Amino acid sequence: MAGTGSIGEAVLSAQSIVKGYGSQPVLQGVSLTIHEGERIGLIGRNGCGKSTLMRILAGRDMADEGLVTRRQGLRTALLTQDCQLAPDATVGRVLEEAQSEIRALMREYEEATQRLAHHGLSDSEQRTLESRHAFLQHELDCTGAWDLDVDIKRIAGALDLPPRDRTVGTLSGGERRRVDLAATILARPDVLMLDEPTNHIDTKSVEWIESFLGAYRGSCVLVTHDRYFLEQIVTRIVEIEFRRIYSFPGNYERFLEYKSQIEAVTGKTEEARQRMLCRELAWVRRGAKARTGKQKARLQRFDDLVDEGPPEKHRSFAFELPQPPRLGKRILDIEELGVAFDKNYLFKNFSMILQHGMRVGVIGPNGCGKTTLLRALMGLEPPKKGRVIIGDTTQFLYVGQMRDDIDPNQTIIDYVANGANYWTVNERRIYIPSYLEHFLFDRDSIRMPMHNLSGGERNRMALAKNLLQGGNVLVLDEPTNDLDLPTLRILEEIILDFDGCAFIVSHDRYFLNRLCTHLIVFEGNDQLVFMTGNYGDYLLYKEKQAAEASNASAQSKPTPRSAVRNVLRLTYKEQKELTGIEPAILDTEAEIERLETVIHAPGFYEQEYTRFQKILDQLAVAKGRREMLYARWQNLEARKSEK
Repeated sequence: MAGTGSIGEAVLSAQSIVKGYGSQPVLQGVSLTIHEGERIGLIGRNGCGKSTLMRILAGRDMADEGLVTRRQGLRTALLTQDCQLAPDATVGRVLEEAQSEIRALMREYEEATQRLAHHGLSDSEQRTLESRHAFLQHELDCTGAWDLDVDIKRIAGALDLPPRDRTVGTLSGGERRRVDLAATILARPDVLMLDEPTNHIDTKSVEWIESFLGAYRGSCVLVTHDRYFLEQIVTRIVEIEFRRIYSFPGNYERFLEYKSQIEAVTGKTEEARQRMLCRELAWVRRGAKARTGKQKARLQRFDDLVDEGPPEKHRSFAFELPQPPRLGKRILDIEELGVAFDKNYLFKNFSMILQHGMRVGVIGPNGCGKTTLLRALMGLEPPKKGRVIIGDTTQFLYVGQMRDDIDPNQTIIDYVANGANYWTVNERRIYIPSYLEHFLFDRDSIRMPMHNLSGGERNRMALAKNLLQGGNVLVLDEPTNDLDLPTLRILEEIILDFDGCAFIVSHDRYFLNRLCTHLIVFEGNDQLVFMTGNYGDYLLYKEKQAAEASNASAQSKPTPRSAVRNVLRLTYKEQKELTGIEPAILDTEAEIERLETVIHAPGFYEQEYTRFQKILDQLAVAKGRREMLYARWQNLEARKSEK
């Protein structure tokens, strides 16, 4: 859990910021100060102004009113939700240019070092140059900038970036997002600003980002709906609500406590206002005459109470699932299941029995086969071996992550209702425009085209449409994409109250922890791990496995007392391995490049599904091998340099 710690020096401050678009105000009198070493989680509902405030803080946008002040020489970097990278730039050029400021400092430091090594400077010049040299060394120490090329390789491997000679214009949306994130991190700014950094990132990479931010020497501002980040990383949560800003010290748990207390106080204050209003109203109705100063003052107090009005409230977002059909004794039996394309297995020898009330999370890296597993469980993907037995009363309610059925020119009401005016849900007739109001859409706005909606709003619409189809086994593929925190909490409650079973693919660790009774984990080598518990239990399981392996290794290879100090030095075999790792990495990257050239050729996806999926699987395997090679290389290099 992140602690609040001591407050450092103020490095960036915004005072009384006002910003609107047209006649629509977004921020009204907002003030925020960022201190050295802080990790701020910036939260709020979609459209409340989080991204706008980040752009103003980073100097990318101007406020209508107010002032932004920065410490002299302060460097900032901002990851926006929309990629701003030049389409003709290569990945390598983007990463190197991200380090341009640090590389300039490095060149100046090297030049100063060379000048100091030569005689001929006056005493005054010597002192000035020594002072500048010391400052540059301190700056480079603080940014950890002494091995920039290794930094690029490490982060490229951790975020699974495409080859360095690929141009941005040829990348998928997810690949562009990861390159943009890597470039922002590589800039090593004093204040790192990340707007939804975990979008399009799998769980393993998210954990790496979490570890990176936990050790980051500068300050961080994160706009995120990832509650694990808010729980583990941030030292302060800042909420934008009703165009104003509220600051809460601590992490997400402490924020919920503060928020609960504030809402309780606000509720009591409003109750007191209503009681006083009733008393004053009764007095006015009795025919009070404003003849005296005292009576005039009391009438003015009544007017003030009316003008004050109740506290602002968010419109409630809610929907319900149809009552699921009763499940039979057999729901879903999986026996030695294996799915492969040609001879390449995505997974094999997987068995489980689905029982009433089970909510099974499915996790693994991008491209490992999670969606294929879901399709196999529903009988939509033929297995290579084994079988799936579906119960007679089992009805799947599938919500996929693709939104191919959305016509951007279709109106919201037409997309959701498909020409109908009413639905029958749980034996009640529901007027569809009224139903959509629960999804925070006015009667007027439901006639606007779908292309006007944000990613989160589109996802809400897809949930509104698909979840009402009915079923007793939910199959949800990445249901949390782009949803804000209030919507996530409501979705969680709906799933928890659902009287059936569920399979849930998600990278949202908090979501998995709250919902899952069991997990299916893709761990590589064609194997799936099935276990009881949630994501936290899985982490404990992995820690126990690692400890047992370490103990077994220590017992089988006792270390002589005289060799304890040199235990990290490389053996002859490891030295040879280190020598061969770089060529192996180059070979693997060449293979990845070859496969990606095939994938991006015109007509690649027009061929038979099994053919192009085989190439995609080979690419995933090659990327996994590259990641392992980089990890092993870093480990051996670290041990080699250990004194």
